[in-house]
Amino acid sequence: MSSFFQLPISYVLWHYALSWEDLFRLYRNGSWFLWNFFSIRVLLETLLSPWHRIQEHADKDTAGVLGSFIMNTLLRLIGFFVRTATILSGLLALLLFSVLFAACIALWPFLPILIVIFLITGVSGALSF
Repeated sequence: MSSFFQLPISYVLWHYALSWEDLFRLYRNGSWFLWNFFSIRVLLETLLSPWHRIQEHADKDTAGVLGSFIMNTLLRLIGFFVRTATILSGLLALLLFSVLFAACIALWPFLPILIVIFLITGVSGALSF
């Protein structure tokens, strides 16, 4: 019978003392995942590289060199815009994750109280039928 009374005390101890470290570890892992999922560092390092490393090799005449220069510039621009869009998407995902995490942190201390309130209102609502 003593373990029945020990459970709420253990939960409150975990919720208000020990869980904060776990929550911030979750945030760090989620941020790391999003940063690496979108390959933000790699894309920043290769921002001006040609798209899919496709390059046009020039012929020795002037028209071949000029055409090759135009194609390589175009491929670099395509790569720049695609990489920039991916980087911005990743940064937006990181921002949304951070905002949602801040909301969870703000609500975390009140969750046990909300659980009790929802249980009471649910039971009283079920008994009113």
